[in-house]
Amino acid sequence: MLRVECYCLFDITATGVTSTRPGGDQRARNQQRNWDTMLQLAGMRTQIFNVEGPRMPDSADMPFGPDRRVWHFSFEIEPESQWLVDGDEFWVLRHDSEGTPMITGLTESAGVEPMIRALGPAPNVIYQQGHK
Repeated sequence: MLRVECYCLFDITATGVTSTRPGGDQRARNQQRNWDTMLQLAGMRTQIFNVEGPRMPDSADMPFGPDRRVWHFSFEIEPESQWLVDGDEFWVLRHDSEGTPMITGLTESAGVEPMIRALGPAPNVIYQQGHK
């Protein structure tokens, strides 16, 4: 199995809230929506296993710098993933993710664009190979 680590600037707190009634907790619902979106992107082309997180890592683990709120989750996929292109094991996942709308205005740091940027010099979502 291949462990995949994902770091993102969106609030993907797993709240378990899957519906809201009038007067319900809309923020908790939107946090769960963002988490669901990240899981759907990861599982769109391959089966994901052993999902861990999301959690907010210690500042030493943050790839975006110390002044940003960061969420982290990890999962495993079979090594024969459909994501490999030109030696880049996450090429397809990054391209599938690029431009996906996300809900902002939750508890993330200010200035996060309301869509995933997994390509280019200033990503707000980073996928990388993890360690068991």
